[in-house]
Formats: sequence, C-alpha cells, structure tokens
Amino acid sequence: MNCLEFRRQLLQDPHQTAPELLEHEANCHDCERYSRKIRAQEAALRSLLNEVSPPPGLADRIRLGVRLERRASTGRRIWFAAAASVLLAVTVSMSSLFTQHYEREHMALAQNVIYHIEDEARHLHDPGPASPQRVHAVLARFGAELDGSIGRITFAAECVMRHRTGIHLILAGRQGPVTVFFMPGEQTARVIPVDSDRFHGEIVPTRWGSLAVIGEQGEPIEPIVARVNRVVRWHADSAGLALRGPGSAPRVAQVEL
Repeated sequence: MNCLEFRRQLLQDPHQTAPELLEHEANCHDCERYSRKIRAQEAALRSLLNEVSPPPGLADRIRLGVRLERRASTGRRIWFAAAASVLLAVTVSMSSLFTQHYEREHMALAQNVIYHIEDEARHLHDPGPASPQRVHAVLARFGAELDGSIGRITFAAECVMRHRTGIHLILAGRQGPVTVFFMPGEQTARVIPVDSDRFHGEIVPTRWGSLAVIGEQGEPIEPIVARVNRVVRWHADSAGLALRGPGSAPRVAQVEL
C-alpha cells in the first residue's frame, strides 16, 4: 500500500483497522502523523456536535412570543410586560447556557484526551524504550528538554489534540502505561479529572496551556505530575509562552512546564 491509498482509505473511515493500513502506518512516519491529525479532528468534530443543545424551555418561550405578537394590536401594555418577562428569562437562560458551555468545554477536553488514548492504543504496548535522540527531538520542537530522568519512556511523538499540536509521551507506570500530553495553548481554569472504565488521571492548567497525565485505574498520578514538573524544562522563548516562575504557592502554579 502506498501513501496515497493509505490516506484515501483513512479519510473514508478514520477508525478502520485493516491490517494493511496498520502495517503502512507503523512503517511510515509521515502517514502516522497524518493519521493522528485526522483522528484528532474527527474526535473534535464528534465532541462539537455533542455539545450543541438549546436552553431549556426555549421552544415554549418562542411560541409565547408569537402569540403575544399576534395580540399586540389589542393589548400593547400586556404584550410589553410579557415581552419583558420573556427577555428576562432568555437573559437568565443565556447566562446559564454560558456556564453550561464552559463546563462542557472542560468535559469535551477530558473526553478528547480519552479518545486520543484509545485511538493510539497500540502505542500503549510499545515495548520501548524510545531512544534518547527521539525524545530529545520531539521535545526540542516545542522548546523543551529533560533535565534528569522522567522514568522509562516507551513512546514519544508529536500529536494533534483538538486543533493544536502538542507532545505525546508514554511512560512505564506501576499499573501499566501512563500517557502524558503537553498541550500548549489549551487553556483551562482548573484541574480537570479524567475518568473512564479503564483510565483515570487529570488535566492540570499551566501558564502555557495544559498538562494531561492519564494512567490505568489504580495508578498513582500525583507523583508522575510532580516528576514531570521537576524534570521537564522549557526555554523562556519557546512558542512565545510565558513561564510561571518557581516557588509559587497555588497548585496550578506548581506546574512550571
């Protein structure tokens, strides 16, 4: 199978697992990166479609507005009073919708992290270790480097999470493989828990974006977050992102990546 045929079939079904596709993807670095991008975009589209929902009672309020408009010629004052009530209700609903949208954004990011791990599940079983040269090259593209041992790294690559490119590492944990995503530009306001039947972890906000650490159920995550925080160093000018200085007290500030 050549690259053109691989990409044509991938666009038809990003999640197909035909042996010839998997073999080509495993042996072609360009097509492997292309497949990650297509699957991430498809996951982002699924998430976006699932987020769309009208405010509760919107249809009822629209029908009320129509009825009131038809009666406007016989009862202007009543219509204006009712319209003011409807406007107030819509304003309250929009405020609630904004809050719900904010929460759904967090849920969507957590779900996309799970989708990405599942899409790249074959790499969870890579025997490794990834070569130091490979790890150094992937980190260097984003202006980062290791200042010590982060543990046994079995996989290292660029990846596309939603609409942005980041770093995808897999470490050997106590319960099994642990996935670490560096997501520059993916801002969150708080620590987001990530849980599924198989995986658990968290997405930690940083000044430059977010860090996700996801392991098998039962894997202790906090020590890995602390180790990544201690060992990974970012150059001051990397991607134009301001770094949080050491010694800050809040939990978020402890992640200086």
